[in-house]
Amino acid sequence: MSRRLRLGLLTLLWVTFVFTFNEYIIYFLTIWSCTFPTVVDKSQENAVRAMILADPHLLGEKEGAWIDRTRREWQMERSFQTGVALLKPDMVIIAGDITDEGKDSSEADFKFTFQRYQRIFRTPADVKKVLVVGNHDIGFHYAISEGIHGRFQAAYNTPSVQSMTVKQMPFVFINSVGLNSDGCWLCSDVHAQMRKAALALRQCAAGVSQERCLEQPVVGTRPVLVQHYPLYRSSDMACHGGDLDPLIGNQPEFRESWEVLSKEATDTVLTYFQPRLAISGHTHHGCNIMHQLGTPYPTEEQTVASFSWRYRRVPNFVMLTISPTDYSMDKCYLPNEVTVIGTYVLALLAPALCLLWPRRWKPKRKSVADVWEQAPWTEFNRFSWKSQKGT
Repeated sequence: MSRRLRLGLLTLLWVTFVFTFNEYIIYFLTIWSCTFPTVVDKSQENAVRAMILADPHLLGEKEGAWIDRTRREWQMERSFQTGVALLKPDMVIIAGDITDEGKDSSEADFKFTFQRYQRIFRTPADVKKVLVVGNHDIGFHYAISEGIHGRFQAAYNTPSVQSMTVKQMPFVFINSVGLNSDGCWLCSDVHAQMRKAALALRQCAAGVSQERCLEQPVVGTRPVLVQHYPLYRSSDMACHGGDLDPLIGNQPEFRESWEVLSKEATDTVLTYFQPRLAISGHTHHGCNIMHQLGTPYPTEEQTVASFSWRYRRVPNFVMLTISPTDYSMDKCYLPNEVTVIGTYVLALLAPALCLLWPRRWKPKRKSVADVWEQAPWTEFNRFSWKSQKGT
C-alpha cells in the first residue's frame, strides 16, 4: 500500500470520526451530565419529571433557506431525542411557537411542517407531550383568523384552555394569545374556558366533583401554569439565571400584549388559578422572576429560552421535578455551535497538513557511510592522521 493511499484512508477515517462526534456523540456527552433535580419529599415516586422547551420555530418555505432549516432541525432532533432517551421524563412541555410561519403558511407547507414536528419531537407512548399555542403559530391577537386558529388547533391538539392532573399534580395550559379583554371571538372563548377550568380544578382538589377528574390532585396543591407569553414584567432587569438576554439593560421596556401579557391579563390569570409556578417562552431568553400581583400567594415564573440554535448560540431546556409539597428546576445546556464549527475547521486542517508534509518537508535519507563521514570523531581522526603524516 502506497503512502498516499494510507494517508487517504486515514483522512477518510478521521473525517468520519469527526462527523460522527459532532453530529451524534457530542449530544450524548453534553446531555449525559444533565440530571433531574431532586425534591424534599418523602416519596420521590410521587414527583413529576417534566422536560420543558420553548420556541423551536420550525421554519417554513418563506423565511428559512433549505440548508438553514435542515441544519437547525437536525440539531433539535438529536438534542430532543437524546434528552428523552437519557433523562426519561414523565412528560414533555413545549411552551409555544412550534412553527415559525404557521400563521402565513399554505396548506401544503403547514402539513409538511406538521410532519417534521412529529418526527423531531416524537416521544415514547408512556411520555405525555403537551404544547400551547404561540403567536407565530396562529398570529398576534389583532391578526388571528378563525380558519388559521382552527387549522392549528385541530392538527396540534391545542384547546384554548386545558387542565390535567399528572401523578396528582395539577397543570393548566392556556392559549395566551387570546388573553386580551376586548371581546374578540378568541378572547371570549379563552376567558370562558378559564372560568370553567378554574372551577373544575377547585372542585377536583376539594373532592366535590370526582366524575370530572381523571385523577384527583392532592388537596390544597396549587397548579402549574403553562402559556406562551410571560406574565407582565416591565423588562428583564429583575430576572435571574444563566441564560439571560445578552442585551439586558439596553432593551426598551416590554410592551403589554406584545413581549409580555398585559397587567390586567396577568392579574386575571393569577387570580383564577393562583399557580405556584408559571412556565412561559416567547422572548427567546431565560428569566426567573417572582410575581405577586392580585393574589396573596407568590408565583415563581420561569421563562424558557429558545430551543433553536437560530436564536441562541447555546440553547437549553428546563428540567422540572415537582411534587405536591416541593419543586425544583435545573437547565440542561446543549452543545455550543462555536465548538462544533471549530472542531470541523481543525478536522479539515489536520489532513491538509499531513498531505503537504511529505512534499515540502520530507527529510533527505542518508546512508550509513555518509553519517560516518560527518561524525565528529571522523574529523578528529583525519586531523590527527594529517598531522602525523606532515611530521
